Amino acid sequence: MTARRPSGERRRVVVPAAPSKREVLAAFGTALGFPDYYGANLDALNDCLQDLASELANGEGRPLEIEWRVHPAFRATPAFAAVEGILADAVGASEDALTVRVVDA
Repeated sequence: MTARRPSGERRRVVVPAAPSKREVLAAFGTALGFPDYYGANLDALNDCLQDLASELANGEGRPLEIEWRVHPAFRATPAFAAVEGILADAVGASEDALTVRVVDA
């Protein structure tokens, strides 16, 4: 049995631009309200986003759009591709309840 998605518009969260990996990971944690134990590293980002995707896929909460504003300095780092991959995995796990827009800051 598939859980029924709550009706209503998609929520929108903006993750502000940040120039460094440390600041980007902190920005995600703050914008998405990750728990206090969020470690602000790539593994923790993946874990928290997978938890969020699972909740959304199970109909817990309204669908969500994340707008990630990317600082040009961060886009030029290898960490950018890692974060982008983590986001893509979460979108896939959410059964279309999570979308991500990546925009230049």
